[in-house]
Amino acid sequence: LQTGANASLGVTFDDETTLSLTANARIVVNEFVYEEGGKGNTAVFNIARGTVAFVASLVAKTGDMTISTPTATLGIRGTEFWGGPIDDQALGVFLIEGAVRVSNRAGAQTLNRPGQGTNIATSDAAPGPVTFWPPDKVRRAIATVTFQ
Repeated sequence: LQTGANASLGVTFDDETTLSLTANARIVVNEFVYEEGGKGNTAVFNIARGTVAFVASLVAKTGDMTISTPTATLGIRGTEFWGGPIDDQALGVFLIEGAVRVSNRAGAQTLNRPGQGTNIATSDAAPGPVTFWPPDKVRRAIATVTFQ
């Protein structure tokens, strides 16, 4: 899935997982398996570029959901979060609800309290300290994926 320069996209999957892409974003759905009551539910996404917001639903609660970016891999469990470049960082991840493990070859951080975020300066840097993002930063992040 990808968007152009003046476009945005909202997608709702069978399990009610939603994602929103900003302009010039590209995400590949490598795998999405959802069966009500199933034990093998799984979703694997690869964000190639841009900013996305996810509200993970039943797959993340009953199986495994993984989101890869050029900078880090996110392990998702029943979660709502925002992820994308912010404040001259290669990747910022902000937790709205649930929990997210942000990891790459250089290190890992777990966000497990709403309002927490982490930043990764460059693709070879470890995720930075987990902090509570200030309201202005949260507003700027969420504004990037809000439909007009």
